[in-house]
Amino acid sequence: MASTTRFYEDFSIGDRFHSGGRTVTEAEIITFAHHFDPQAMHLDAQSAAQGPFQGLIASGFHTMGIAWWLFLRLGLVTDSMFVGLGVNELRWLKPVRPGDTLSLDVVVAEKSPPKNGRGAITFAHSLQNQTDLTVMTYQSVNLILQQPR
Repeated sequence: MASTTRFYEDFSIGDRFHSGGRTVTEAEIITFAHHFDPQAMHLDAQSAAQGPFQGLIASGFHTMGIAWWLFLRLGLVTDSMFVGLGVNELRWLKPVRPGDTLSLDVVVAEKSPPKNGRGAITFAHSLQNQTDLTVMTYQSVNLILQQPR
């Protein structure tokens, strides 16, 4: 991944970015669930087929991790991220299933005035599957460094 790092002053409200895709496998859904979210709908395809989603689905927390991975793979904050401050308005809208290919749209939603060489930027994230159906949305609030002088 080539770095395309931007610093605080390089971002403007309304800037838009789009990630490449990542395909989710059944094996990774089950592995994540074993470690972090051991519910039948994430662990057992046969049991999940009888459940409300009529098949195996990824944990929402797994989906969030994939979205964050896609954001970081954009390279926008590789050298400028100071720290994450939080996540707002996380919504899981549709299930993610084995074989889904996810991509991420990111918009710069807010910027606070910088101080001490960094400023808070709120990024609005929208995760889509291969049919352009939005499966998850959230906002990340991050302290981004200003350009070194």
